[in-house]
Amino acid sequence: MENRIKQGFLKTNEKFVKNCDELFEEELSFGVKKLVDGRNLRVIGLTGPTCSGKTTAAKKLISYLGDSQKIVHIISLDDFYKEVFSRQELDSLDISKVDFDSPDTLDTELFEKFVTELFTKGSATKPIFDFKTGERKERESFVADDDDVFLLEGIQVLYPKVISVIEKMGGAIMCVCPQSSIAVEGKTFEPNLIRLCRRLVRDTNFRGSDPEFTFSVWDGVRKNEEENIFPHLHVCDVMVDTTHAYELNILAPYLRKYLSGISAGDKHYGKAMEILDMFSHIEGIDSKVISKGSLYHEFV
Repeated sequence: MENRIKQGFLKTNEKFVKNCDELFEEELSFGVKKLVDGRNLRVIGLTGPTCSGKTTAAKKLISYLGDSQKIVHIISLDDFYKEVFSRQELDSLDISKVDFDSPDTLDTELFEKFVTELFTKGSATKPIFDFKTGERKERESFVADDDDVFLLEGIQVLYPKVISVIEKMGGAIMCVCPQSSIAVEGKTFEPNLIRLCRRLVRDTNFRGSDPEFTFSVWDGVRKNEEENIFPHLHVCDVMVDTTHAYELNILAPYLRKYLSGISAGDKHYGKAMEILDMFSHIEGIDSKVISKGSLYHEFV
């Protein structure tokens, strides 16, 4: 994956943030049109590694297809997780050693059965996975009319068995991912670091997880990406770069608040201080300045 560089700034303003959001909106719209126009797609895979902006891309796809009078059904591949660990079991395990993202955790046979039934019988049901308990709690039914589009969303889209199903159905795949580094005063924030910082803030803001938990699972997340996600990026029909040149200024206040609470005796203290040092001269800006439809609402 190509690594480009965007110029960031120690201090920024609302006008720059607005310009960046408008530019990304144009890039995302172009990517969606490139993926969809001139093709009668029934299945679309939307993927990207963790904290890439898949939710925002999904909204754009749904809006664009809706303008073409298409009904879009979102299928989260997370719902096809196997019931590997109960919440009680997780509480007794070393989280850093649990591989939540391995292709083996996905029930690919059930997924393929679901998609096949949709397009042969016109209807199918899928489980709804409850992450609080680690179990499949309910089932959801779908009916496929001739013009309906099924949007398959998740990092698992690039697992070989899922790719095979999408290709068999004549589908296409869009990947959203930070591809550009951000350069600021001699420091370079690479895409993987950007995503870690996004996740540290998002998990604390919206997932009820502390930074220590996010750090503890990060090595496993990255291992899965290198083994099972990035090697298959070449199959994607469209790639959209989600790096925002202003994002360091948005993240800075949150990271200072959340990471400063990690104690010196914690095993993740060194990594936390390393990140804070990277952000030491970056002046924060209030997240209220980001645009209404900005991707950054996924994180702050």
